[in-house]
Amino acid sequence: MNPQQQFGRRVAHLLSEGSAQLDDAVLARLRHSRQQAVAARRRGFLAALLSAPRRWALLPALRPALTAALVLAVFLAGDYVNSERTLARQGEVETALLADDLPIDAYLDQGFRAWLQSDSRS
Repeated sequence: MNPQQQFGRRVAHLLSEGSAQLDDAVLARLRHSRQQAVAARRRGFLAALLSAPRRWALLPALRPALTAALVLAVFLAGDYVNSERTLARQGEVETALLADDLPIDAYLDQGFRAWLQSDSRS
């Protein structure tokens, strides 16, 4: 028997000795609580949680606020992803400009831009 089991048996023994001093109403409540706990353990945790009293249910006033917070979080996540994509595209353009043989000033020159447009048409 390992130390954990010994400790458990010792605690159970002390509780059994102490229960002799309790009145019948307290013993009945303890017996009822134990039966509920054993039944819940047999059903499983999720079933016990679903059959729990509704005191854990959210207040009706909090539901719209939580829904609004969820919508806001989804919107912010979408905005973040969109801005990351935009930054990635801009980074690709800057990398292409820096790796190109033409100087950056050539792209800013209006005559060069007109030449590119006329050259692409022909």
